[in-house]
Amino acid sequence: MNSCTVCRNLEALPGLSGGFITGGIGNDLQRSAPTCQLCSILWEGLEAFCLDSPGTVQWMALLQAEDSFRLNYKYKESPVEKEWIGLHFYTKSLRDPLSRIFIPSNGLEPDTSSKKYIAQMKGWVDSCDNGHDICQRNLTNTYLPTRVLDVSREQYKIFLQEPENGDRGPYIALSHCWGGVVPTITTKKTLQNFKNGVSIESFPKTFQDAMFITRQLQCRYLWIDSVCIIQDSAEDWRDEASRMADVYGNAYVTILATASLNSHGGLFHQHDPLDARHTVKRTGEDGEAVVVEVRPALEHAPYFASSPFGLESSVQAPLLERSWCFQEYLLAPRVLSFTQWEMLWLCLTKRLCNCGEYNENTRDIVAASDLKARFDEQLRGTSSPDKLYLLWQDIIEAYLRKGLTYDGDRLPALAGIAQLFFKKGLGRYLNGLWEPNLIPGLFWSLDWRFGEYNGIVTKRSTDQTMPSWSWASVSGSFHYPLSPSVSKGIEVLNISYKSVISNPLAEICADIITISGVLTQVHLWGEEGNTDYHRRWYRVSGLQEMQRHDCHIDVESEVSCSADDPMDAYILSGKTGPALILHRVEGTASSYRRLGMLGSFRPRSELFHTQTIQLV
Repeated sequence: MNSCTVCRNLEALPGLSGGFITGGIGNDLQRSAPTCQLCSILWEGLEAFCLDSPGTVQWMALLQAEDSFRLNYKYKESPVEKEWIGLHFYTKSLRDPLSRIFIPSNGLEPDTSSKKYIAQMKGWVDSCDNGHDICQRNLTNTYLPTRVLDVSREQYKIFLQEPENGDRGPYIALSHCWGGVVPTITTKKTLQNFKNGVSIESFPKTFQDAMFITRQLQCRYLWIDSVCIIQDSAEDWRDEASRMADVYGNAYVTILATASLNSHGGLFHQHDPLDARHTVKRTGEDGEAVVVEVRPALEHAPYFASSPFGLESSVQAPLLERSWCFQEYLLAPRVLSFTQWEMLWLCLTKRLCNCGEYNENTRDIVAASDLKARFDEQLRGTSSPDKLYLLWQDIIEAYLRKGLTYDGDRLPALAGIAQLFFKKGLGRYLNGLWEPNLIPGLFWSLDWRFGEYNGIVTKRSTDQTMPSWSWASVSGSFHYPLSPSVSKGIEVLNISYKSVISNPLAEICADIITISGVLTQVHLWGEEGNTDYHRRWYRVSGLQEMQRHDCHIDVESEVSCSADDPMDAYILSGKTGPALILHRVEGTASSYRRLGMLGSFRPRSELFHTQTIQLV
């Protein structure tokens, strides 16, 4: 075969190429198609899915070892690295002529409730039940939540049941976006009606689909938060919220309604068959039929990381953006995620998908590179406090990028995870921080590059009782220090705990920290026309020199003054290392609130003297 200068015969490049083979614009493929069979295949696939000026798009061919062949394309006006769209080219069998390049894979079903997908799903669960030793050791049928839905007593009715001591599982748990008002909830008034039985048709579509899956998996019970928790009882909600680690941690399977915006969206999705697959047919030089299938390339890593970042903007996955659902995902030992195009299976041993990119032959999960795998390994097994603390930091970074309807849920939506860490001996829990690591924990900082790139706007919590020193006081994108010994010369002298806290893992349990360190007064201001929206400037007060220094604050709106009228602020530091940027509470002599953090600060020797202040 002669070498083609456009597609380069789709030969993978040696070395660290990241899978890149070649690239160009669509017209290059179109011009080369009459003389190069591979270019003609790529061009036909591009034309089939890129309906708007395919000749003008940029494209690149990617092929890595063990991975599928992809053609990524984007429109020239799209932001760099943010709007690449992937196409997956594949054959059906290793016997096909071009299977060496277009590695065999599965086609997409236009209806995700197809018999094929349902059969695959049941096969995954059965294989896990009977072939995964780790999963078998962590499954239990001895626990049932306070209330469950019995989906097997009658065909067309569902009964809310409060299990007695002798009742046992297994049960399915549903994780879903409320999306505003859920039409079917349990209240004090409707509790008895649900116990007496309610028609399946009275439930929203997502709930009905979850009942269908529960029956397909031959389970009797289903747990749905809006129905199994009495929604107008603060006491019942508080009690049940504290049991989330047990509810999701003991579920036979947890269903994720990943692509549904609300309870009406359902688990299943339908597509135009033309959007699901295109068949390219050619004849080889020997007269043999050449058949290559083309379909949208599906992203998997963001789903397995429970993160919307990395998905195309057109992909609907609202569940990945919700804090409550992130906790439910981590707590669940086995997960079925229902996405726009397929189902994904995740257990303690394997990851599988309908499209075949992940299958039983894919190597086992590498826990060191995966947040959920690390969580499952370290929380269900043995791990050192240092490793657990690093895992906690990574969980908080991911958690803070997600949204909540109510600011007051910031701690409750994490309480189930915190409970497991508490049982592992991390110490006393302080509003999202841990007392043994409190000083380094105070130096959480803004991940402003990630936030700006992904359009994440940080906001101070509307919950006025949440102290500013806790990361829970701000929503946005943050990270922790890498070292547990980040500062020298700062000491916590006292922590003021709130009294009569029924659940310290879900409620604000500490409010004031008395701390000693070096307090340096500065003038702080913004700068007109500054494109880095969290960047601010400060100058040390009382010095002859006029040098200014930059810093990053937590919430942009809290420092909006100009250089002509700067605000008084303070830097709390040790002799060296990171420091906190503070603002003194009006009307007080020694109470301060956090504004931001400096990665490194060395106070002037002539200003060095230790002071004791209160962080609120």
